[in-house]
Amino acid sequence: MRRRVARPREAPSRGVLVDASVVVPWFTDEPGSTEALKLLRGTYRLTAPDFMAVETANALWKKSRRGDVPGPDVIAALGTLHNVGINWVTTLDAVVPATRLALDLGHPVYDCLYLILARSHGIPLATFDERLRRAAGLSNAPVFPLKGRA
Repeated sequence: MRRRVARPREAPSRGVLVDASVVVPWFTDEPGSTEALKLLRGTYRLTAPDFMAVETANALWKKSRRGDVPGPDVIAALGTLHNVGINWVTTLDAVVPATRLALDLGHPVYDCLYLILARSHGIPLATFDERLRRAAGLSNAPVFPLKGRA
């Protein structure tokens, strides 16, 4: 696991909704890490649904089970995640519209929560998940231009 040094962030310029596929590479060496870190270190107001921390924890846990990330590094990463200045948004009010969208698109509800939040907050979704990016296009949710994982 890479050690990250926290850098003071400049005043935010615009909002971006981040999902776990973008956040996990902040803490691990994997394709997409460079692009994801540019987003973290940029001048963006980062926003995420409250459950994204759980998705990130689960992804890091899986990496730990495979021996890719030591357990103590997983815990340290979650502490860092708590302190990077993300605006955490509750998803309770978005569950019904996300479920409607999921039924319309045939796409998982938890992903549709990201789409509903991106639309309702008027900010683009940053994700490396190509299936989610396609669903965003079908649902008119704005998408942040990230280069694909190399």
